[in-house]
Amino acid sequence: MRAMKRFWNATGGASALEFALVLPVFATMLFGTIQMGLAYYFAGSVQYALERTARLTMVDQDMSASQVQTAFSNELATFTDQDIDVNYVVDSAGDVPIAQLTANYQHDFIVPFVPSFSVTFTAETRVPLEPAPAS
Repeated sequence: MRAMKRFWNATGGASALEFALVLPVFATMLFGTIQMGLAYYFAGSVQYALERTARLTMVDQDMSASQVQTAFSNELATFTDQDIDVNYVVDSAGDVPIAQLTANYQHDFIVPFVPSFSVTFTAETRVPLEPAPAS
C-alpha cells in the first residue's frame, strides 16, 4: 500500500511526460506554419514572375506562346527548378486586344505526423496589347 501511495505522489518524471505529450503537437504546428509560409511565398513569386512576363508581352507583342513560356521560366530560374506551364491567350474580340497569362503551381506539403498532400495555386494576369493598325 505504501509503495502505491509513493508511486501516485511521485512527480519526478512529470515534466518529461508533459514534454513527450506536447512535442508532437508543437512540431506539427511549427512545421505546418513553415510549410504554409513557403507555399504562399512561392505562389507569390509565381504571380510576380507571371506579371513581369506579361509586361514583356506588352513590349514585344510578337512573342509566341513558346517564347512567353521561355521568358516565364527565365524569371523563375532563381526561384525553382519545377517546370510550371504558362497558358498564353490573346483575346482580340474587343477594340483593344487583351493578353491573358495563367500559371498553375503545385506545392507539396510535408508535415510530421500528417499525411503528405499538395495544394495547387493559380496565378493569372491580363494586360492590354496595342491594337493592330487599321488598314
